[in-house]
Amino acid sequence: MRNWVVSALRPTLQQHRTKLVAAATATITACTLTVAPAPADVFHGYWIGGRIEETYHRLGGWGRFGDATTPESVSAWNGRFQVFQRDASIYWHPNVDGGTAHQVGGRIRDKWGDLGWENAALGYPVTDELQTPDGVGRFNHFQGGSIYWSPNTDAHQIWGGIRDKWAAQGWETGPLGYPTTDELTTPDGKGKYNHFQNGSIYYSPAGGVHTVSGKIRDYWAKAGWEKSPLGFPSSDPYTAGGGIKQNFIGGSIQAFEPTGVALEKFDNKAYSSYRQVYPLFAKEDLPRWHAAGAHRELIQNMDKYFPLTGCPKEITQGAVCTLSGVGGRSGKVTVDRISDTGFTLKTAADHPEGAGRLLTIRFDEVTAPPADEKNLVFDTADIKTRYTGSNKTWIRLIVESSGPTASTQVQGPFSSEHIGTQIWGPFASTLRTTLDKSTTTYVPLTP
Repeated sequence: MRNWVVSALRPTLQQHRTKLVAAATATITACTLTVAPAPADVFHGYWIGGRIEETYHRLGGWGRFGDATTPESVSAWNGRFQVFQRDASIYWHPNVDGGTAHQVGGRIRDKWGDLGWENAALGYPVTDELQTPDGVGRFNHFQGGSIYWSPNTDAHQIWGGIRDKWAAQGWETGPLGYPTTDELTTPDGKGKYNHFQNGSIYYSPAGGVHTVSGKIRDYWAKAGWEKSPLGFPSSDPYTAGGGIKQNFIGGSIQAFEPTGVALEKFDNKAYSSYRQVYPLFAKEDLPRWHAAGAHRELIQNMDKYFPLTGCPKEITQGAVCTLSGVGGRSGKVTVDRISDTGFTLKTAADHPEGAGRLLTIRFDEVTAPPADEKNLVFDTADIKTRYTGSNKTWIRLIVESSGPTASTQVQGPFSSEHIGTQIWGPFASTLRTTLDKSTTTYVPLTP
């Protein structure tokens, strides 16, 4: 009977013993966690342990960070962070950068905090604070972007397609330099942008991500940025027609540097020379136009405007035109010079109007034209009425022809003022009515 009782109680005693051992173990474990930190942990103000401690010592320990000013604390999505005396924090999450903890400090940490710490779009840091390759600034990369700091620009956030575009150009060592703003939403609410020391990068769903800089950016800004009729950029800048051009959703902007080229002075003593001045329009009527812009529009679209056929669509210095219709015969002319506001054609030996004759097509601007002007030609009565006595600024077409006539065989626009008037009058009218249909806007020249 006793043996049966003992046998019956044995499982109960065994279970009780197991519970006691487990309880004792739990108590010992709890005491161990509270009283005796792991051998790698250190105490500087607060206990510093685990992956945070690894980064703490990897980056210089107490000499760099000073004491911890907070205990290790829970961060978003069950990560960890700790704040230190010398304006720095170390953040860790097991699923970020292989579980490596990273330091964030100074103005970069301030900016990250302003943007919502790890809870916001940047997420956790994936690098420590590092020096930029140019040796001037500092940066941290994060899960969702970066923050860059320099002494002249402060700390700014950059991410997404704008950061990708900036990175492709060489980050801060590229032409744009450091960001001077965070990524911001455009006033129309449709796009994003960062400004940089030397330009901007804009994004819109319709136009994509593009850099805008220099004279084109200055002109676009004065026009109203993306709220102007040009809208958002739809291309990066590219070379065209001897200048820099950029496409926008509503058109293009093209900028040029001054050429320094002077056209040959008109020789009004040469036989069969003539000069004709055609007032085109007042600037207030077509405000985006100026002499240099009209000239550049013409020489890049000769087939659209120029009345003598046979030139390439876009002329450059040294280009050859085979002009037809001169007395039923054709002849070659060379583009002799191209200046900021005009160009000169020079007849070749086979030209029926003779070799070496010069025809200059140029534009100028005049304010409050004087009453005693000479060589004026009005292709319409309305223009004559509006121009005479005007106090406005006018864009004008000027045609000048001069040169030797020894080998002239027939008369034409290079040698006859009468024939010239019949050709250049309609040319002036075409310019007046067609220029403003161009989708390209030209930045005024600055020295």
